[in-house]
Amino acid sequence: MELVKASYIAIGLLAGAAGAQAATEPPRPNVIVIVADDLGFGDLGAYGQTRIRTPNIDRLAANGLRATQAYTSANVCSSSRAGLMTGRYAIRTGLAWKVLSAHDTRALPDSEETLAELAKRGGYATMYIGKWHLGTLPDHSPLAHGFDHFFGVPHSNDMPEFTLYDDAKRIEETLDQRTLTTRYTQKAVEFVSRESAHPFLLVVAHTFPHIPLYASERFLGKSAAGRYGDTVEELDWSTGEIMRALRNAKISRNTLVIFTSDNGPFFEGSTAGLKGGKGNSWEGGYRVPFIASWPAVIKKHRTVRSMTMNIDVLPTIAEAIGVQPHAEVLDGRSLMPLFRGADKSAHEYLYFFNNETVVGLRSPEWKLVTHAYYTGSLGAFEKFDQLPGFQSSYELLLDANGIDGEAYNMADRYPQIMTSLRRELHRVRAQLYPLRTHAPEPTYPE
Repeated sequence: MELVKASYIAIGLLAGAAGAQAATEPPRPNVIVIVADDLGFGDLGAYGQTRIRTPNIDRLAANGLRATQAYTSANVCSSSRAGLMTGRYAIRTGLAWKVLSAHDTRALPDSEETLAELAKRGGYATMYIGKWHLGTLPDHSPLAHGFDHFFGVPHSNDMPEFTLYDDAKRIEETLDQRTLTTRYTQKAVEFVSRESAHPFLLVVAHTFPHIPLYASERFLGKSAAGRYGDTVEELDWSTGEIMRALRNAKISRNTLVIFTSDNGPFFEGSTAGLKGGKGNSWEGGYRVPFIASWPAVIKKHRTVRSMTMNIDVLPTIAEAIGVQPHAEVLDGRSLMPLFRGADKSAHEYLYFFNNETVVGLRSPEWKLVTHAYYTGSLGAFEKFDQLPGFQSSYELLLDANGIDGEAYNMADRYPQIMTSLRRELHRVRAQLYPLRTHAPEPTYPE
């Protein structure tokens, strides 16, 4: 199967088709996308966490849907955010090669249509709050990619020149990071209140719980999960304040709110027992919380088990607001069928990357992994390859839904499935590798 072409059923996509929809179809929604930084799959109460209190996010899940097989499109932040912003794997945008540094010359290309540019074509007001990390500022600001306003920082908080911007103006070069979540929240609430009479798109990309960890005095020392838990509990408070602003403006019923993370946790954080974490292609690095609330469309207390990915956000918003994406090729699929009650993935396969190399894929039942780690382990692997009796084919066939997670390789038990997945892996590599922007990495065993 070819990667997804941007083919959409005409009904409900073009703004002019709105009048042909059923009378029960709600008007175009406001959209808020909240992205945590390095938050683990198991760090929220809605996903089984007991040491960190997240009542507001848990309420968001209870009032809508909670996906249990949701993935990010990369195991590190810049590539993942490129996928979220464009609906396309980062190899298509030139941002799949390592995390952008503070002085990186790479940036999200102007040719890529972002969530904001799509929403602007639909007449939406737009704002980006928080961590950008898709190009150095001010030259590659969110303001250059469809956002009317920007309040936030250029990249991760462990990088130099961690500066706070208000639109194009640098307002603070020495940041008290303890204040960031509070200030992001204040700006979000102000935007919702100001734009409540018109359709809007708001992206809130939190700095935490990326390390170094900071929390305001109100939350510091209050969690049972250390400083990490303090920062997550403050993110939960922030989500509650944004939801309060929607209720006060009487627009909560027809606002689509999505809460997710850019990748799995790093040194701290919970994967809820999944293997691995940030920077590798095990489930703990790629599987993330994904919660969606839209009372006018999504019924309460939904649990969605079909596989999804953050590249699905753009085509979902496109269908929800009735605007056709410009991209000739989209890798994401609309989640509107899931929002309306289905629980079947629109994807036949999802693909996992380490930098620009496809190192795994996921089908609804199985996961094939050829190399799990982002950097630094190839040399050790090549040494193992020389050992007597060592099989050079480092390919793991893993039961994607089994209780043992990724503990055991089932390749020898299901050779036909292994052959089918290997064939698909080779096909997608052949299709995507001409898009590489850097010299090919060492060839992983086939």
